[in-house]
Amino acid sequence: MKNLLAILLVALSTTTFAQINSLSVSVDGGILFSEYAQSRSGNSGVSTAFRLEVPVGNFAISTGFESTNFGKQYNYTDLRTGAKDDPAHPILDVTRFDYTYVSIPLRVKYSYRMLYAQVGVRADMFKKGNVVNEGTMFDPAYLEKPSMDIDDIRKNNISTEFALGFNYTPKHSNFGLYFEPTVTYMTKSIYNNTELSNNQISYGLKVGAKYTFNFLKKGK
Repeated sequence: MKNLLAILLVALSTTTFAQINSLSVSVDGGILFSEYAQSRSGNSGVSTAFRLEVPVGNFAISTGFESTNFGKQYNYTDLRTGAKDDPAHPILDVTRFDYTYVSIPLRVKYSYRMLYAQVGVRADMFKKGNVVNEGTMFDPAYLEKPSMDIDDIRKNNISTEFALGFNYTPKHSNFGLYFEPTVTYMTKSIYNNTELSNNQISYGLKVGAKYTFNFLKKGK
């Protein structure tokens, strides 16, 4: 987190020495699918975000706030106490929760006409929500389903991301739309102590609307 904030301060300081003609504010929402690198299992989810973007020539630097719900996840705890229990009918305690992160991104974008490529890093903080105990189950099939150990999930992580986007702005308008396919990779395992290394990979599509404030008008 400290390293990301240091990078952000350097980036913002650099832009103060450049000729800043405009500032864009945008909001976007997206859908995504995530998988955990070793287990190759995952879930679908949604994201919402707010961005501030400063262009410098064909490049742009942006930051903001993002909330990502990777979908409903489950934790199955085997409650059998000994060999006398029927192995074909395990007693499972089932807990459901929202697998959610809030993030602060730092991105660099290069634009060419209506297309752009973007790379960035994000400081992610895990925020589980709506924990629900669904009681017990006796179905052995659930022993083979993906289960996340809630208490072992890493609270803070760093993600890298890459995106290719399409930006549309009508002539003589400050409003614009963008469509952004994105790949995100968590640089550390989603777990703290579990031996299985699960560096989560996510694939998504974001759709957003932006408004650009022009500080210098053409012709001046």
